[in-house]
Amino acid sequence: MSKSKIEFTVNGQKCIVDESTPRETTLNAYLRYVLCLRGTKAMCHEGGCGSCIVKVRARRNTSGTIETFPVNSCLVLVFSCNGWEITTVEGVGNRLDGYSDVQKRIVAFNGSQCGYCTPGWVMQLTSLLDKNLTMAELEQSFGSNTCRCTGFRSILDTIKSFGVDASPEICQRVRDIEELNTPCSNNPRTCQRKCSEQSDCSDWSVVADAKNESTLSFHFGKYSFYKVYDQQAIFDILNEHGVDSYMLVDGNTGKGIVETFEYPGVLIDISEVASLKTYTFDQNLILGANVSIQDCITIFKEAAANRSGFAYLAEFVKHLNLVAHIPVRKIGSIAGNLMYKRQIPRYKSDLFLLFECVGANVTVCKSNGETKTLKILEFIKYDMQGVLMINVELPPLSSSHVFRSYKIMPRNQNALAVVNSAYLLKLGSKNVIDSASIVYGNIDPDFVHATKTENYLIGKCIFTDENLQGAIKVLNEELVPVEISGEPPIQTRKKLALGLFYKFVLSIVPAGIALPKYTSGGELLKRPVSSGKEDYQTDSSLYPLNKPVDKLEGQIQAGGEARFVNDLPEQPGQVFGAFVLSTVHIGEVDTIDVDAAMALEGVVALFTAKDIPGVNSFGYPGIQLQTNDEEILATKIKFYGQPIAVIVAKTEKQAEKAAKKVKVTYKNVSTAAPVLTIDEAKKDSSRYVGGGPTIDPTGKGTNVTKIIKGVYEIESQYHYYLEPISCVVVPVDKSLEVYDSTQWMDLTQIAIARSLGISESEVIVKVRRVGGGFGGKISRNVQAAAACALVAKKLDKPCRFILPLQTNMTIAGKRLPCQCEYEVGVDDDGKIQYLDATIVEDNGSSNNENILDFVVSGFPNCYNTDNWSLKTATVTTDTPSNTFARAPGTCEGISSIEHIMQHIAFAVKKDPTAVRKANMRTDDNDLPDLIETLKTDANYDSRVTEIEQFNKANRWFKKSISINVMSFPVVYYGNYSALVSIYRGDATVTVSIGGIEMGQGINTKAAQVCAYELGVPLEYVKVIPHYSFVASNNVFSGSSITTESCCYAIIRACESLKEKLAPTRRNNPKATWREIIKSASDDQVELTSLFMMKDTDEKLKSYSAFAVAIIETKLDILTGQVQIVRSDILEDVGVSANPKLDVGQVQGAYMQGIGYFTCEKLIYNKTTGKLETNRSLTYHVPLALDIPVEYNVKLRYNYKNPNGVLGSKTCGEMGICTSHGVTHALRQCIMESRKDSGYDANEWITIGVPYDTEAILKALDVKLEEFVLTK
Repeated sequence: MSKSKIEFTVNGQKCIVDESTPRETTLNAYLRYVLCLRGTKAMCHEGGCGSCIVKVRARRNTSGTIETFPVNSCLVLVFSCNGWEITTVEGVGNRLDGYSDVQKRIVAFNGSQCGYCTPGWVMQLTSLLDKNLTMAELEQSFGSNTCRCTGFRSILDTIKSFGVDASPEICQRVRDIEELNTPCSNNPRTCQRKCSEQSDCSDWSVVADAKNESTLSFHFGKYSFYKVYDQQAIFDILNEHGVDSYMLVDGNTGKGIVETFEYPGVLIDISEVASLKTYTFDQNLILGANVSIQDCITIFKEAAANRSGFAYLAEFVKHLNLVAHIPVRKIGSIAGNLMYKRQIPRYKSDLFLLFECVGANVTVCKSNGETKTLKILEFIKYDMQGVLMINVELPPLSSSHVFRSYKIMPRNQNALAVVNSAYLLKLGSKNVIDSASIVYGNIDPDFVHATKTENYLIGKCIFTDENLQGAIKVLNEELVPVEISGEPPIQTRKKLALGLFYKFVLSIVPAGIALPKYTSGGELLKRPVSSGKEDYQTDSSLYPLNKPVDKLEGQIQAGGEARFVNDLPEQPGQVFGAFVLSTVHIGEVDTIDVDAAMALEGVVALFTAKDIPGVNSFGYPGIQLQTNDEEILATKIKFYGQPIAVIVAKTEKQAEKAAKKVKVTYKNVSTAAPVLTIDEAKKDSSRYVGGGPTIDPTGKGTNVTKIIKGVYEIESQYHYYLEPISCVVVPVDKSLEVYDSTQWMDLTQIAIARSLGISESEVIVKVRRVGGGFGGKISRNVQAAAACALVAKKLDKPCRFILPLQTNMTIAGKRLPCQCEYEVGVDDDGKIQYLDATIVEDNGSSNNENILDFVVSGFPNCYNTDNWSLKTATVTTDTPSNTFARAPGTCEGISSIEHIMQHIAFAVKKDPTAVRKANMRTDDNDLPDLIETLKTDANYDSRVTEIEQFNKANRWFKKSISINVMSFPVVYYGNYSALVSIYRGDATVTVSIGGIEMGQGINTKAAQVCAYELGVPLEYVKVIPHYSFVASNNVFSGSSITTESCCYAIIRACESLKEKLAPTRRNNPKATWREIIKSASDDQVELTSLFMMKDTDEKLKSYSAFAVAIIETKLDILTGQVQIVRSDILEDVGVSANPKLDVGQVQGAYMQGIGYFTCEKLIYNKTTGKLETNRSLTYHVPLALDIPVEYNVKLRYNYKNPNGVLGSKTCGEMGICTSHGVTHALRQCIMESRKDSGYDANEWITIGVPYDTEAILKALDVKLEEFVLTK
């Protein structure tokens, strides 16, 4: 055994890793499973979500100093951490030692909802505090982090509060935060937190001691790991082991690039080879091959400002800031990026693009010391086996050179390019081009230079319409994109490539040549520092009800102490389960090679459908919303990636890895292409189920002056909860204790009992909290829970099931795609005389969960439906069985009718708001007043005028503003329990409810209502986890009514308690609360009350929740990029139990809808049915810089709801039902451009949803002859 060891610290404690630790152990796994520091989370395991971020302090060879920086612990191997001082969220602050300023502020600013992502945000921000950044710089630094709950507005305020130029408003909010002005001392003698900086004053410091220059070697049977400190050591190892199976490791960030990643036999960590980490200047800038991308940015900034010939590097800096994000850029190297481009030609390497455009060279070295200088294209094709990349040389460029580069992404940060491009011209006398370099990415893996266009330009001045049009004609012929699976269509990429060339020319055209209306087209969208207001009233006489208190779990969430399912401590003898997925879309399993599976490393067992002792189903037909059985493990495969077996191993990664290697053969495999869309399914009558719920007309208008027809189609949406579907099942006594990430304990309990053939009383379900659900964990989680219980029962061992993101996205149902065909007859004012519509929803592979009732209830919105006819139907497709998603059906119904209203307004040439008002119902409708209120608050009329002027003055940017309305039908559904217990010792109270805390703040509101009803201070009340034996037979948490329902149950339980305490109060009228409880307990009064509300309770009446949203958008016509300039939302929440939490719900739901309508797109392989966009790298949810630049939310001033609980209205789902307005605003931008293009202004065009680059560029359909300067 080797005597080598890896040494580092975690929160000031020394850690040593040797060969007893598996070689492929990530830092994340080490923290969570070895050190049991569960505050650091994980979701995507590819550096995309940010939940795994930790802070590192280490010596950096490039700068020669000790630096603090964030890393993705899911990417970094623990064997690469030698000499690091690592701080996790537990070391930043905790309940024992106190919380840090970052942790306090993110809670006080309401930046934590479900809390699963919060530790990652805390650690990213903490890692930046010593950089003295401005608000703008800080906002740009969080492409690393994802949040699905908050809508980012509150998190960005937290971040900006640490800016050196923080605004007075934010500074005042900071001052208002209790105890925030007494931060943790940096003196380690008084500060008990385990900040990494302490180690300078401790007995030893790994950073100071990390001077090892001898190779560290570790051997794991047939696998090895080396950490080297010089180039020769690399070749010595290769000479010993050969070059057939090795990998050079620096940051290991490339693991996030490929879908299926496997390590070779020999890993050589070269991150401390100083010669590869330095840079020098001679005539060229010579960058060591392993200089990190983030360090390149620093070097390039300095060189651009201070070095002659390198001003062009300022453009590099802009581009590189769009590559991944800081934690990846800080450890991801030049060599790693370029080597992946070699390995995967379709990889859209931005470094390759930039370096190739300016004529950079690469130096490589062979084992004999021979070096060779290669051009970038030569390097890409060079045999690098056994060869080391030494450096990259960037040449100086004269002042006559002009360089620009572009990266157009599906969102504003952390995404690969739709198309990237770089342009370099050398301009001679009279701006005649002496040389040209034009490079594109994502056109064709084999296409790099637009050579014909380059040649055409030489000897010409590009600043004439004739030459510009000539170049575009050549480029149009030269660009021949190829189909690339999972990428936008050929035409999208071609249009974008041509538009970028024209944008480049506009960006460099000398002043006075181009018409003023064209010049802005040379710019990219610029995002100012974000801003926003939250406006609401409170009534202090109601406190603690209606008080905007912080989320009660906020601090433990910010401290990483809030426990989620997979944070349960390691159980003795535990095993891990993983699904084996089908690789056909229709068929049956023929054979599974069990022996081969059992021979895989760490594998304990393999189970198939035949091993299930009970019913092979994770559904239960007959209870709410469940109509069909769905197989836990498929016997008849219905979609690509359906679970067909469970493999069990000793570790999470062993199970995940083994699941991909199980050998399966199939029979009765379909040779037909998979059916993936509604239109395809409608062709097969066996897939179409009509006769759904309807709206039937009671009359028909006679004043029909125009008939309008159309089809509105919206696609699916993945929930993207940050906590993956997870379950832990522990056999205890004769029962199974189930810890599930679920919105519905009852279904989990029933399905496990039913599938195992045991009684429900033998299954105890406990849920402390859920890390985001959005409907996706109502039933889809139960499949994993049932499989987990199968393993636990069969092996009599604790089992963990944590779905990898790829598996989670592949098997879990999503929001239902929807198609609405309509014909509507209207009068000249757009008032509907009749409407005939049919809505078809795609159920996926099963009709189990039908949401058509929700569609029909949402479709009327705020309108008079007397003359309306709506029919509904469903289809099945070869995709996972779809399921509930935030405002299921209601969102699709409302967006469908709002699309129709927009179409009507367009057809009759009337203001869309006027058309909406003309069709509104007169009863139960507060929207006309709310519209006028918000128009005034948002300065709507003056902005309309400004936008009109802007559009006239700018050809290549367009703006629009849209008013959108919502009337959400709130109906109480199902049953929810609440158990309220008062303790005689100190008169404190606990509450346990059937509604699941998943970020919406139900626990906080429950505590507020309980304290209000009992008349005790809020701090007396604690809400404890949810238990199946307390809330037995309760319905799911969803449909926005869970919080109100549980609060109603609490009210009734408290009424019972108050009734029991009434005699004691009468006998002791001046007694304190504690005295009353003491006396009552002495009299043996029962101080516990359980109440279950029912939807048949006469006190619970349905009502409408109203909202108005005004959105302003700006569209770059040449690239299809979108900026939401401003959003103003006025939400009617009645008398809110907690307006602070309700604002957060509105903000988060709205942004989830913005993603749904603009950038979230699921792409399936048309041949196999495989989901191509199954990763954080390919499925694009909005990030922090995708939110409205100005984002204002106002809650209707206390307007008591006569039908709600304590006068409130729910708001959890409503925000998503106004976000469709972004499509109306963008459509208007598109129509403004099409009018400039000469298209018929009266032609209504069909635009696909989401409004992504593909849909927008197709709809714009800009003509190439429009790319001019002077016409």
